[in-house]
Amino acid sequence: MSTHSEKNKILLGVTGSIAAYKAAELARRYMKRGYQVKAVFSEGAEQFIAPLTFQAITGNPVLSSWDQEHTQGIGHIEYADWADLVVIAPATADILAKYAAGMADNPLLAVLLATQARILVAPAMNVNMFHHPATVTNLQILRERGVRFVEPGEGPLACGWRGRGRMAEPWDIFYHTLRAFGDDSLQRKRVLVVTGPTREAIDAVRFLSNRSSGKMGVALAREAFRRGAEVEVIAGPVRTKLPSGVKLSSVTSAEEMRQAVLARTFPQHGEPPDIVIMAAAVSDVRPKSVVKEKLKKGDLPKALPLERNPDILAELGEMREKAGTSTKLVGFAVESGEIEDLIAAVQQKLSEKKVDMIVGNLAEDSLELDTNRVWMVDKHGRETEVATSFKSRIAEKILQHVRKL
Repeated sequence: MSTHSEKNKILLGVTGSIAAYKAAELARRYMKRGYQVKAVFSEGAEQFIAPLTFQAITGNPVLSSWDQEHTQGIGHIEYADWADLVVIAPATADILAKYAAGMADNPLLAVLLATQARILVAPAMNVNMFHHPATVTNLQILRERGVRFVEPGEGPLACGWRGRGRMAEPWDIFYHTLRAFGDDSLQRKRVLVVTGPTREAIDAVRFLSNRSSGKMGVALAREAFRRGAEVEVIAGPVRTKLPSGVKLSSVTSAEEMRQAVLARTFPQHGEPPDIVIMAAAVSDVRPKSVVKEKLKKGDLPKALPLERNPDILAELGEMREKAGTSTKLVGFAVESGEIEDLIAAVQQKLSEKKVDMIVGNLAEDSLELDTNRVWMVDKHGRETEVATSFKSRIAEKILQHVRKL
């Protein structure tokens, strides 16, 4: 199956749920990406949203009844054969039960039985219905058959209850769609991405930090997820928007980040990550002492005594060498000035920190931007420049290089 979005075809199944309105937003996202999209309705879906909405968004007729098998000349078999991926969003408890039982009493269910495409399902229902033993059994049956799921979220539900059962947000389903179309090059691999700045407290409200936005690390986590990896992120104080299924641990200071990274890379129990990517901008120094209360302006010291923070990447390299583990270590280096100075710094870090690869970038090309320009140098002496592009594209190139290691 092609991974080029403009060649991929998505059949979007909509069922009778109040969350059906979110499916229209999802269809728009798919169209903006360049996918070809068609929609098929289950019985009851039209009570929540009109087929004309999806026809207007996708430019294709909506299959919503058996009558259209004849009036349109396009039946459920043609829809089933057309699709590269079938996405059911929202999926009610009723449709899941019928699908698990192999029923085909509406065009959507018939498509599900007839298609050879991958199937991605986003459940939506009352919390008690979601946790009912019958629904739990149906979900397990479908998982064993290879159906992929975007787990529902927790929060207020349309019925007035609060709990798990909300359909995942369209952006989250979109990232799971990218994973479904991914190349699985990191399938069964455990990837740890460390991103964002650290904050070193001065008093109760002031801190030392840097301009890192964490966007490069987030892009790397998303790309690893798309490639089928089991992904965990340790992030400093930045906004992160990660697909469900990616584990997130939030830290603040360099020492908190150090403890979290070491505990995950060298666990006492469980498997260590196969790849660790240190994309974080760890503060080099911290105040020697921290005041618990807010300092008044007049009480601010004329000089701020500082001490060095631990070098997390170097410590990882030393511990890996002693432990003899096979975890791949990737670090980042940011510099300002000339490219030659950046390359020299990257080569020096690669040797000193005992890692497999260093990704270098200039501050003016990367900090607080959605784009980046990088130079990759690995332990085998290979040097690769990646021209300025969106960080999502840069992440693709970095992980392609990591695979060569």
